[in-house]
Amino acid sequence: MRILISNDDGLKFPGLLRLRERLEAFGETWVFAPAEEKSATSMALSIHTDVPVIRLDERTYEVDAFPVDCVNVALHSGLAPQFDFCVSGINKGVNMGQDIWYSGTVGAARHTFIHGVPSFAVSCGYLDASGDFAKVADIFAEIFARFSADADQNFLLNVNIPMTAEDAGDIKWAKLGRRIYRDNYRREQQDDGSMLLNLGGSVLSHGGEAETDFYWYDRGCTVITPLSIDATDHAKLKEHD
Repeated sequence: MRILISNDDGLKFPGLLRLRERLEAFGETWVFAPAEEKSATSMALSIHTDVPVIRLDERTYEVDAFPVDCVNVALHSGLAPQFDFCVSGINKGVNMGQDIWYSGTVGAARHTFIHGVPSFAVSCGYLDASGDFAKVADIFAEIFARFSADADQNFLLNVNIPMTAEDAGDIKWAKLGRRIYRDNYRREQQDDGSMLLNLGGSVLSHGGEAETDFYWYDRGCTVITPLSIDATDHAKLKEHD
């Protein structure tokens, strides 16, 4: 079994390192990951521009570009063989509700899914490198073991693991909830009359609907949401049949 690993927090981030250690028990792991953090880059892809790539060892590549560039290089550059699975993560911070449209972690997994590779996006509640990513990786390894026999079925699973989880026993399958963003820019006036605007530290909440990813995550459950590519508004489309 060959497993492609990437993320949006950077190649040296503990979440990726601990994940790779655990997944090596299942087969051959290959890492194609960003040289530095590329959070919230969604499915950005570099075209008509050079992408710097450094081979660190036989199966580890540092890509100075977006997460989707990383997995696209892995799939289409000839540097690696075909993969049975892709796992993107472990991300610092959850990716639930509308987060999935912004997340580079989910974006990388979505891209490999589009190209026919069964894929996981894995996120957790820890918000910096000091988190217990070894524990999160252990929990995800239990989840991965349940799906490793399904390489003949393509899927995209969004997995969010709370800090309080001790094992993979309490898993809920749930639909996406409704994220509420309250974006706030910090503004710095420059001497030349221009401004620097910085988005960060915004307050996040959610709609509170029952049976969603947020609902079960807030109750200490590991949440799995199966994702699809079809963004069609079928209800609106049906109005025009």
